[in-house]
Amino acid sequence: MVKRALLVALFVVSGWSVLWGASYTIPAGTVLNCRLTQTLTTQLNYQGQAFTATVSEPLVINGQQAIPIGTTVNGRIASLSRPGRIKGVGQMVLSPETISMPNGRTFTLSAVLIHAYGAPGARVVDSEGLVKGPNAHKGDLTEIGIGTGGGAFFGTLLGGFRGTFIGGLIGGGAALVDRLRRRGPDLALPTGTELKFQLSHQLIVTRSGIAEYNLSSR
Repeated sequence: MVKRALLVALFVVSGWSVLWGASYTIPAGTVLNCRLTQTLTTQLNYQGQAFTATVSEPLVINGQQAIPIGTTVNGRIASLSRPGRIKGVGQMVLSPETISMPNGRTFTLSAVLIHAYGAPGARVVDSEGLVKGPNAHKGDLTEIGIGTGGGAFFGTLLGGFRGTFIGGLIGGGAALVDRLRRRGPDLALPTGTELKFQLSHQLIVTRSGIAEYNLSSR
């Protein structure tokens, strides 16, 4: 009887070990849909600063939630630069590092940002996940044009064609000087910005973590 009881116990323990030790393999190329949990800007943030995003759509493998909604993606701003006064736009690279399940289990994550929605003027421009902000060139030309036109108008009132020409130069020059003393618009990714991260390497998530989450959520 004792021997039989030990065999049964061993069988039960082995069965639970298989169940709880099972894992989901999420292949490279899989996309995680997330939402940014804080606002990031090239004006206020800095390179190396941490950021977080939450998974907004569950990732299902073989009919099971391998990565549930509410899972946290943790990362850092790998690079950041502000727009220049003459040229250049605000830009940054968001680099995910880990993914934390609602039950606290954490796994290493290797992924690249491929899309960002909900941030005015922001666009992902290369395979490294570089996000660029709005371009100020159109606004610059508009400001200079308004300055030139205004100067030409007052020049016409004062001195005919010659006054128009000189007034236009003065007005346009003043607008240009004013524009050069200011930076272009900063890149801003507001809270709630939709981020799509694509796995660059496969991610293995142990089933025990999901099982614990499912049990605790009942």
